[in-house]
Parts: sequence; structure tokens; C-alpha cells
Amino acid sequence: MTFDIFQVDWITVDIIIIVLLILLLIGVKVLKELYRWRFFLSNVSTIRKVENLLDINNQFSSISIKKCNLTKSSVFQQEDLIKPTIILIRRYRNLMLLKALTEAFCTFGYNVISLRLKMLTKNITERLISDIEKELQQIFPAIILFYNQKVNSLSQNYNFIDFTKFFLPLNLLLKDCHCRNIILINPRLKSYNLEDYLTLLNYSNKNSKLITIFSEKLNPFFKNKKVKKILHNIETFKYTKYTIIQKTKSTFKYYETLLLSIIIRYIEQQ
Repeated sequence: MTFDIFQVDWITVDIIIIVLLILLLIGVKVLKELYRWRFFLSNVSTIRKVENLLDINNQFSSISIKKCNLTKSSVFQQEDLIKPTIILIRRYRNLMLLKALTEAFCTFGYNVISLRLKMLTKNITERLISDIEKELQQIFPAIILFYNQKVNSLSQNYNFIDFTKFFLPLNLLLKDCHCRNIILINPRLKSYNLEDYLTLLNYSNKNSKLITIFSEKLNPFFKNKKVKKILHNIETFKYTKYTIIQKTKSTFKYYETLLLSIIIRYIEQQ
């Protein structure tokens, strides 16, 4: 039996080869993205405690804590009680970025509480927003108190850093004497919540706690057009603090160290 090269379906063979090459390129891209991060804490003195805060969750009706962990240095120092706790609100995406930032904060001597929150209803009303606002003010001191019963090394004063894309009602946090700063990282500002953000800016003028950090780009090709609109409005708010990190995408890829230095600078200015 002889092989007839002219009977081979070369179009199908070419398609298979092209698909395999595309899969190979995607695989290389994924591996490059994964292996630029460390999967484990590199600082041996840094420890992470994961907790199920069921008792705290039962106290609140509008918010649920989905994930919570405390990351701190095992080498106890007296200034750890002086430095404010960092409360980091995160989402599932950018998890590696947040792990790297958390470890870096601990290296600087900060204790970090990392949280994932969930709203318990999708029908947001004015009354529910008010309830969420009150519970946000209560939930963070409750978590710090919970950990202090075990480790007794967390400051009651805290910096609130929000990496989520949904907009939380934070007006009462601005009045909280224990809240040093509210740092919003690339908040998703749409037409329906832009007014809420500007209202928050207006509240923040009384104590200058609110800080917003934007990336210049939303993706590799398009700039963050919302930033220009926001800055046009910000001119009327004299005490507002904000930073735009040039050339960065919303993921802050390859600019993680710059993002860290900006956050630390704002925190230590207080």
C-alpha cells in the first residue's frame, strides 16, 4: 500500500497546526504570568492566619465576610502596636498582586487584615445603603478586636484600602476617629455612581482622609477617560488627594513596586 501525498487533507492539517501553535502561545503567556509571582511567602518571619468569622457575620444583616486572614510578622516589635493596621478589601482577581503587596506591608512593620466582602442583597435601596454604611463602620473594629483576643498586637487605628470595583458607601468611615486613611484603588466610576464618588470627595474635605489612586490606562490600548472627567470635578475639592500612575494598566502589571511606594507614602504622611 503506497502513501498518496495528494490525498491528504492539507487544509485540515494546517488548521490543526495553527490551533496547536495558538494553544502553545497561550500556554507560554499563562506560565509567564504565573511564574512572575511567588506562590509562597518569601519572608520566613511573615505568618498568615485564616479565620472563619462566623460570630462576627451573625452580627450583621447587610454584609457577609467571605474570606478573612491576618498577615503579620512573627518577630514582634513594639512599634507594631503604634503603626496602624492595614485593612485590605480585595476581590478574587489580582490575588497575586494583593499577596505581594500584603507581604511587603508586613516587611514595613504593618499588620494586614485581608477581607472579601459580599452584599447580602442585590436590591440596593437608600435604606439598605444606610445600613451597609453603618455596618462597615462597625465591622472593622470588631475584626481587630477578634484578632487582639488572640495575638494582642494590632492597633485599633487602621488604614482602609479598597481594591474592589464596586462602590462602597464610606461616608461614616470618614468620621471614624480610628480610620486614618481611605485609599481607593482604581474605583469603577460609572455614570450611575459618579455622583456618589463626588459626594464622598465633598465629605472628605473636612478631614482629608480620602485618597484615590488611578492607573493611566484601563488596558494596553485605551486610556482611563473617566480620570479626566473626575479631575475636572476635583478642582472644586481643594483637599482631595489623588495620584495617577502613568503608563500603567488597571492590573498595575510591572508597576507593583511603584504602587506600593505610593501607598506607603500616603500612609506614613499621617
